[in-house]
Parts: sequence; structure tokens; C-alpha cells
Amino acid sequence: MQINPKFNLRIIKKIHSEGVNSALYLAEDTQLGSIFIIKQMDKEKFKNTDRYFEESKKTSNLEHPNIIPIKYASHDDKYVYITMPYLKNGSLYNIIKNRNLTMREVIKYSVDFLSAIYYIHEKGILHCDIKPNNILISDDNKAILTDFGSAVYLNNNGSAKLRNVYYKHIAPEQCNNLVIDKRLDIYQIGTTLYRMCNGNEEYNRQAKKYKGLNNLKIACARGSFPIRKKYLPHVPRKMILIIENCLKVNPNERYKNVMDIINDISLVNENLDWVYEKINRDRYKWSLEDSTRNIKIILYNEDSSWSIDVYTNNRKKTIENIESKAYGYRVVRGIINKYEKK
Repeated sequence: MQINPKFNLRIIKKIHSEGVNSALYLAEDTQLGSIFIIKQMDKEKFKNTDRYFEESKKTSNLEHPNIIPIKYASHDDKYVYITMPYLKNGSLYNIIKNRNLTMREVIKYSVDFLSAIYYIHEKGILHCDIKPNNILISDDNKAILTDFGSAVYLNNNGSAKLRNVYYKHIAPEQCNNLVIDKRLDIYQIGTTLYRMCNGNEEYNRQAKKYKGLNNLKIACARGSFPIRKKYLPHVPRKMILIIENCLKVNPNERYKNVMDIINDISLVNENLDWVYEKINRDRYKWSLEDSTRNIKIILYNEDSSWSIDVYTNNRKKTIENIESKAYGYRVVRGIINKYEKK
């Protein structure tokens, strides 16, 4: 016997997504008054009907506190639908679109979603689409991994073939090979951490420099995108080394497994609470306030000359004639390191 019930759903709004083969909507079950997320996928994007519910089947068998559960899956003549819980804090993408994370937040959210990736790797699954948009923040401030639409199962050799590629997080080996393994997820962990530390604006600005997917692929294969060694002054050296080890062009030089990344991130203990803010294109601020310190550093351009103002407990010191913004970053890094050692 087959039951074909009618569900009355009200679409509240469309939600921004970086996905190219699906759309996300905030919806209400008018019978119960509950709010949830609907992911809508065009049937024409599937090569065969067996794959309609492939994503929901993968996720429904996963039980982990940092993986989003799938509540329901269905379809009509044109689309496939899956439903997920609504997390009002939205995605990590939305957070870093509006402000920069502190290092304490980077570490906390990273350990959360990395534990989910380690779990699925142990289950023989690659996520293949790790990015800030696919990491949600729960009501109790935990990072939750979502969107298994590109996930694949590993074969007995520990490899798989990838069907879909998200161009902003494409790994060097994907530029000329469809066969992938865990090191693809590790590369995408690197690009995600890069965005968490440096902000979305910087990452997208770099991507826009390349006209067309082919040029971006060439840059990825050469290791020139994203730009290595380019980090905001408050990003600790330990975190930079972690990201760089994820982003190695040669997959053999990357981390071997996700647990090693978790262990290294757990050891990052510098610059945890510095708050960075880009005020405008010519003014940048770093601040730290705790029980014993009240520090503010402002790097700014005025009359075609860069300067730095340092405020400590309402005392101001100005460093003038900074030759460039890049050099200003180095000076700010030195100031931050000095106060961290006190």
C-alpha cells in the first residue's frame, strides 16, 4: 500500500546559498506551525532516478551531534525536496560575511565541524563540499556540518570519483583528475579555515581576479590561489601552519587525517580574543579588552600615508610614515605579539 498525503507548506523566504544545483527555503508547516528548511533540487540535474534521494539516505544513516539530521524527503514532477531543522543563527558564511571571527571562535567552530568530518571519514564517506555556507551554527553555538549533496562513498582502495566541483574550493588535483580521496576534504578544510581567519571579502576578492573557471583552475594547480602566507596580523603562526599544511599543492604533503588537524588546532593558544574590524578601505582596527588589558590598534591611510595609532588604557602612541599597508600589517603583528607575551 502506498500513501500520498498532501502537505500544506508556506514558503517564508528564500535563503542565500552558494549551491549551484539547489535552492534553500525557510518554510512553515501550516498544520503544526513548525519552521524548517527545505532544500529544493531540480530533477533534471540528476542522471537517473536512483539518485533522487541519495543525499537524504547518506545523511539519515549518520548519527553525530555536529551533523544536520534529515527529517523528511519527497518529490513532485519537477523537484526533489529534503527538509532539515531550522537553525536561527544561520550559517558560518553569514557570520563571516558581516564580521570577522576571533581566534577563539575559529578554534571552537573548527573543532566542532572537523569532528563531524572525521566521523564520516571513518564511515567511508567524503563530504566534497566543505565551505562556510555548509556549516551551520546551532542554537547552543555549535558548528553543524550540512549539505551532503556532493558526498561520495570511498571504494576499497580509499578513493572515489567526484561528480560535482565547487569552483572556489577546487583542489589542485581536481584540475586534471576525477579520482579523489580524503585529501580533497582536507584541502577544503584548509580553504574554509582560510576564510574563517581572513574573512569572506578577502577570499572572494582573490577569486574574482581570475576570469573564468579555467584560469582559476590554473591558479589552484600552481598554488597561487588562495594566496599563501597572506594572513591578517592577529592570526597566530600555529594556525597559519595548520592552514598551509592543508593547502599543499601536492596531496602527499597534506595532513594524512582529520584527527591530526583537530589535535593541532587544539594547541593554538595565542591571540585568542583579539577583535578585528575593517572600518573602511583605509582604516582597520584590532582591539583586546580583558580584566587587565585595554588595547586598541588602528592602521589607517591619511593623505596618502599610512600610520598606526596604539591606545593602551587611554594612552595614545602614533607610529607614522608606514611605507605600505603590507608593512603596516607587519608592524601591527609585532605589536600584537608584544602584548601577547606580557
